[in-house]
Amino acid sequence: MEKREPYPLIEITAETPFERGVQYGQQAADRIAVCVEHYKESFGKQGFTWEQAQEYAMGYLPVVEAQMPEILEEARGLAAGCGRSLSEIMAINCRYEISKLSPPGNAANTAETRKEPDVSSEDCTTAAILPEASLGGKTYAVKNWDFFQKIMDHIVLLRIRTKEYSAIGWTEAGQMPREGFNSFGVAIVNNGMQSVHDHYGAGLPVTFLRRKVLACKSFEEAAGLVKNFRRCVSNNIMLVGARGQVLDFEVQPEKMDQVYSQGGILTHANHFVMDPEADAFPERPKVRDVRLRELLAKRQGEIDVPYIMECMRDHEYWPKAICSHPTFAGDRRTYIPAGITVASMIVDFAENTAYICSGPPCQGTYIPYRL
Repeated sequence: MEKREPYPLIEITAETPFERGVQYGQQAADRIAVCVEHYKESFGKQGFTWEQAQEYAMGYLPVVEAQMPEILEEARGLAAGCGRSLSEIMAINCRYEISKLSPPGNAANTAETRKEPDVSSEDCTTAAILPEASLGGKTYAVKNWDFFQKIMDHIVLLRIRTKEYSAIGWTEAGQMPREGFNSFGVAIVNNGMQSVHDHYGAGLPVTFLRRKVLACKSFEEAAGLVKNFRRCVSNNIMLVGARGQVLDFEVQPEKMDQVYSQGGILTHANHFVMDPEADAFPERPKVRDVRLRELLAKRQGEIDVPYIMECMRDHEYWPKAICSHPTFAGDRRTYIPAGITVASMIVDFAENTAYICSGPPCQGTYIPYRL
């Protein structure tokens, strides 16, 4: 695979939510158009028409408006800025929820017939490294984002700078930022999860929740938000705080369990650790979180950014490796058309910097982005 150019950086500086959305939409309009076309096709393969997807997504509107009207204003501004309808912007922001379900009445929506996603299509790996495990007592938040290779054509980086706070994150163009950190010392990284209890219903789309976390003024505020949000699908949410804090929640529609760090290291992947019986795909390999924990533990007390980068390039257990891509230059060379590590991020709170690699980290370069 050829080396990729860094993803476009969208600079957002407006002071009002609507105008922030307008700035985002104007700068990312071309990539938003690509994103919309991608999900028209993707949802169609699930059995959703584009109209059905928009209708379903707009059903989340009352919850978003009631719980975080300022973020909804950003979405309205985003739609205005790129010349799209709010329903289209809502549809791509609800792609996580839609991807977990089939149209109502479809037999594929039952636990017995639910189909596992394509190999390596959504196999993210996350980590928190706390002061007791790092060199110099630093705190890091880490993620390899694995998803369909096609989305690399519409990923964007967002840097929000207002009088109140700054934040850096990444996302698919037209969505709220999915992961990142802010100047209040709060970071969020996530893993896709699917439980046997996921269902249709009103809730808060995870993209809106994540955007709200990136505006939280403290780790405690972010934790309270995550503990109390209404949802109908599962997700793993890892919050990391600049003062050596971490909370990891395996979220289901009606419950959430906490995963704890070991020796200042916490890793997670896409399976349930605390409630394995809830996993919709129990036969999935459960290796990436264990592998990353093992690698990081080898440098207990001496973990730094270069070593984390090395860990995130690891190919053990390929194609279910920490670093995933269609081909592997070894004795197991093969081709996987769907999945790839589309980006990698290391948040260094002490340096107010996110190191981001566009594409698989074994083939790319981590670029520092400061708040």
